Amino acid sequence: MNDEAAERSQGERRYVALGSLYLDPNNYRFADDPDYRKVDPDDVFKADVQRRTTKFVLGQNQANVRDLIASFKENGYLLEFDPILVQKQGRRYLVIEGNRRVATLKHLQQRYEAVAIDLGRLKPAVFSRLLVVLHEDADELHHLVMMGLHHISGKRRWPAVSRAMAIERLHDHLEGDADAVCNALGITKRDFNLSIRTLALIRAYKESDFGDQFKSDQYNLFREVLASPSMRVWLGLDNDTRSVANSTNLERLFQWMSTELESEEEEADSSSRVSVDPVLTTVGHVRELAKIIDDPKAVKELEETRSLQQATLSSELLVKNDIDRALASCDRGLERLTSQVTRLEGDDLERVDQIVRRLQGLALFHKRRSLATTERIPWEPFNESRSSQFSTVRVGEYRGITGVSLDGLRRINLIAGVNNAGKTSVLEAVHLLSHQNDETALLDVMRWRGRWEGPPAPKWLVDQIPEHIRVSGDFDQVENNAAEVDVQRRDEADDRIGDQASFLTTYRIKSRYGIWTQSTDVALFSDRPHRAHFDGRHWLCRCSLTGPFGTNRVDALVKANEAALEAGTKAKVIDFIRENIDSRMINIELADEQRRFLVTHPDFERAPDLSSFGDGLWRVFEIGMLLASVRGGVLLIDEFESAIHPQLLRDFTRVVQELAIELNVQVFLTTHSKEALDAFITNNYRTDDIAAYALRRGPEGIDVRRFDGDQLLLLHEAADFDLRGVA
Repeated sequence: MNDEAAERSQGERRYVALGSLYLDPNNYRFADDPDYRKVDPDDVFKADVQRRTTKFVLGQNQANVRDLIASFKENGYLLEFDPILVQKQGRRYLVIEGNRRVATLKHLQQRYEAVAIDLGRLKPAVFSRLLVVLHEDADELHHLVMMGLHHISGKRRWPAVSRAMAIERLHDHLEGDADAVCNALGITKRDFNLSIRTLALIRAYKESDFGDQFKSDQYNLFREVLASPSMRVWLGLDNDTRSVANSTNLERLFQWMSTELESEEEEADSSSRVSVDPVLTTVGHVRELAKIIDDPKAVKELEETRSLQQATLSSELLVKNDIDRALASCDRGLERLTSQVTRLEGDDLERVDQIVRRLQGLALFHKRRSLATTERIPWEPFNESRSSQFSTVRVGEYRGITGVSLDGLRRINLIAGVNNAGKTSVLEAVHLLSHQNDETALLDVMRWRGRWEGPPAPKWLVDQIPEHIRVSGDFDQVENNAAEVDVQRRDEADDRIGDQASFLTTYRIKSRYGIWTQSTDVALFSDRPHRAHFDGRHWLCRCSLTGPFGTNRVDALVKANEAALEAGTKAKVIDFIRENIDSRMINIELADEQRRFLVTHPDFERAPDLSSFGDGLWRVFEIGMLLASVRGGVLLIDEFESAIHPQLLRDFTRVVQELAIELNVQVFLTTHSKEALDAFITNNYRTDDIAAYALRRGPEGIDVRRFDGDQLLLLHEAADFDLRGVA
């Protein structure tokens, strides 16, 4: 904000009665509501306008302000903190900033006076004496800047489309001076341009045949389209005029973003036509489309099938780009190895030898023109674009578990039970199923279970890996979505392993997902690293498992940190830590040389290591980062409550749920804690996203009882239900 605006923002402070405050019906918080209509300034104070505005703010059954209601009852109202900003008009005050707080207080006052509800720590005196800051000479431009600082570049952000509309309105007030808008709000030029261009694209959509389908939560889809250079070129976007030159491609894009009606017979009437869901419903879908948009074959496949998955799999351009990236990565790796050649030791040279043999195998494989697939990058998901993850997981045989099925899985899946009920084994089974025939998943699970810091002893591994493993499930909402993994031990060696002097055993890992089958033969030796031979290298999805005993290595957390920065979710995790654990913490940053996380903190002259702040803070940070590392996939958390203070659980469970939705992650977690279970169902956030499973080991195996989140909440409120004790 410039100096003049800053000076004007220092308004007069005074105390007024809550009844003297009126909500602003033209606040940009409501701009994305389909029922919103701009109100004439002369009608702002009318009773029906105020009632409608209150409804907008509170939401149905006060859903939009439940957090504020809980906060006021728990903490009271801090008068000197963040006062309400108002403009006086006669004896009435119009709220410029603070509409949500005022509406919540008015609701509580009404309930208190009508039925004497319990206000907790909120004192009734606040209803007659509320601190406000008065801006008598402020004009609309000043109001826009103030609201923008709070809700565009500040922490309490409006919905994305509301922020963009406010930016555009301020741009008009400042006579088209983009730099002035950026300086006033503290936003970047890129954010400004994206916001303005996105609104222009949305207007074009609204004017199209599909305009009646627009919803405000689609804003980020349109923004992601314009954030992609390849999509902008494909549309022929003129950055200056914000117009699109390629009208054919624009119509294609709008069709993919919309519901369409199709019928099997060309002459069928409208009553017999069926509704076909949009192709693009998430930001991830748009990113996936951007990868293949320059491939005419893939675009044609998308037009014919309306399946982004099939279009992606048919893309020759994507395959070529994957190969180019893989080869470039090899080149960079070779350059680094060459520069350190004098430091290579015995184990390093053995790994180099393995890599050489694998590369020679690739060349030989190509020469023999084998039918096996080798064109795609190793160990990437079958498809980055998916509408869901697991709906069912079946553990046929794994570490004493037989015939256990988790049906009706949701985004958040809570697994409870006494010790030795098989909770951790279920997580490990999901980990194996997610990674299909990737042998490192199998070996890592054994290493984590044995709490090995480095590679475990091969003979120990042979004793730990079950002779037979069977896990299956249903993954994603597509045809042929059955997935399975089958592991069997084979003590005989084959000709591919070479010297058999130290050979121990071989494991054959066979996996299937829909029409795709893959396999891996992994041979273990007593005196050297394992060797693996693959036929296909794809996961179902990215998956990570974390537990209370340092399951994830440092390199996994380093990658997770990078992913969280890219996704923009790290700031939310840091904010949670700052607000709930250490208010003076500034940031947690990776020190590249030491590969350690250092804390920027005013109480320390030199940035201390994150580990010095305790296991609880580390645990919160790790879980928050790992969610970003498995974007679109699955996060498995063993003993979720471990090291986290019980008073943090309720707020932290909500953060986990919010990030899981934002990043499209499915979460499986085990817990011994009733407090943790209660936290998920009492945090006032989407209990319908939760499924809970009680595991109990009996004489005939493991029994599973399933509960919906809503069902658990009712049982909790009625009888303080404890899932852990279900028989």
